[in-house]
Amino acid sequence: RVEPEDVPYAKCRWDFFLSHKQSNAQDAVQNLRLALSERFLGASFWLDIEQDPTVRGMCNGVSYSRNVLIFLTEGITESKFCQMELRWALEANRNLILVMETDDRHGKPNMENLLHRCPDDLKAIYTENEIIPWFRDPEFRSVSVEKILHKCAQDPRRESSFRKAAKPLVYASKGGGDDGAEVFDKSFVIFTAMCGVALPGAGKRTKCWAVAVRIILLTCGMMCCSRLFTPEGPAFLDYLTIVQIVAAHPMIFLLLHVMLVLLRSDIVADLLENHIDCASEGKKLRFKTKLLTCLVALLTTSLSLWGWVGYLPGFFHPYYLTSGNALVLYGIAHGLTWILILPIFFGSFFAALMIMFTLQELCNMALLTAFNELNHEFELVGLDGVVKSHDGISVTEHDLFRFQVKYAKSYELYKKIQWQVAMPLAVFWFIEFGLVIWSIWSLAQGFAADATDWRVPHLKSYWNLVVRLSWFVGGSPWFGAGCWITAMLPWGSIYYAWRMNDLTRRLIFKNPSTRHALRSFLGEFALEFRVSFIQATPKGLLLFVPVLVMNTLGFIADALRLFNSI
Repeated sequence: RVEPEDVPYAKCRWDFFLSHKQSNAQDAVQNLRLALSERFLGASFWLDIEQDPTVRGMCNGVSYSRNVLIFLTEGITESKFCQMELRWALEANRNLILVMETDDRHGKPNMENLLHRCPDDLKAIYTENEIIPWFRDPEFRSVSVEKILHKCAQDPRRESSFRKAAKPLVYASKGGGDDGAEVFDKSFVIFTAMCGVALPGAGKRTKCWAVAVRIILLTCGMMCCSRLFTPEGPAFLDYLTIVQIVAAHPMIFLLLHVMLVLLRSDIVADLLENHIDCASEGKKLRFKTKLLTCLVALLTTSLSLWGWVGYLPGFFHPYYLTSGNALVLYGIAHGLTWILILPIFFGSFFAALMIMFTLQELCNMALLTAFNELNHEFELVGLDGVVKSHDGISVTEHDLFRFQVKYAKSYELYKKIQWQVAMPLAVFWFIEFGLVIWSIWSLAQGFAADATDWRVPHLKSYWNLVVRLSWFVGGSPWFGAGCWITAMLPWGSIYYAWRMNDLTRRLIFKNPSTRHALRSFLGEFALEFRVSFIQATPKGLLLFVPVLVMNTLGFIADALRLFNSI
């Protein structure tokens, strides 16, 4: 005896198993299939004339279908094969949809006769389930189709309001439960929690700390503004460095806010729940996240220590502490704030950039998952594995159609994420373009020493200001390493576009025409980051890189004139 399997929703290969009596329902079922396909794009069907019609093949079809649609015509309850299919459906816990012919000329059944001739163990199917009438008139038929689609099985992984913020981001589990692997590696979760970044699923303490950090960041930004009105003492270098820090606070705040809103959005929930089934890529992403977390933790520590050396000796200088007036409070308050804020400042900044990187990776994984629709091999070994095997794959026209629908939906989510990510990046680039004017002026002054610069006496008097200037050269969010990392991150999409093109070019198909159709289809989707004026393409580098180079050189020129003067 053939035993059916209770296959999880995510592992099912077909959306509908069409159970019917061939002698009087074959044409009607074909029409039904066509009507459903028009409303349910990419729907897949198990139909006996197209699949393995053996007992084992039919049992496998029932097991791997999300819905078993029984088309009721005269005599269906007496059919030996239909009886087997229904029993398998019950054992495999399949979703049952009953549709009844309404045309006397095509086998409209008499329900009393059907029940009278139905085995006792199957009668409950016909008495306890709603029976949807099937009409051939187009206007009434659309109502039938809508009712059928309304009765379809729902993905058990979906929640009423998608994913709640109380849960961490996880890939949808293949078993349909909530035990999928987490997107972020534990090391990154700990790092962000320390920096006051509350990822989805963060605990109550982390959320409270995150609120406190936002207040601290805003407070620090306002305190930095106050330094514009205290242009004396060992804590003051110049107005340019203060403006850089003041402008960086809202920029980091905006960047982090947009990234966290995206992580909690329905877009990302939809991406994880319905568009990603790529286990090998998920493991690679967690490994990349772990390595990057180690790197950003090192950078955060190094830049914080460097900044402390450049700032704290100035704030805790006797000039302030022994003044006997409000400057005492000024020095202590700013010093303590900088001790606390620098690790948070850099940690939040790098956390936001890592979230942006992770979103790009997730979008790429969703696009790779679409290839699972082409052939079962992609699901087992991934696109990389299929390419490396050098074996020709068999792809039907229907497989290709389902792939196209899946890929297009994933690409649509990809573009939505790009548009939301683009907002803080657009603000960043507007500022960078605006700084070009100052940079051109700075370069025009040359690199030679300028003893007349009013900052030179300050630098000669206070060694910590020299350290601070070098800190800005290396880590400035507008001229230094932070600027380049933020600016170039969207251009990382070039790698994904190249990889997709390279792998699909090396795919081998048993039907040569399939390769041309696939490549032509993929050519219609640009995977680079392209939103508004931010065109992260190789040609785009010709415009954006010179802006970064100009600004970096302009600031270096200003710093070198000062260094050469002391």
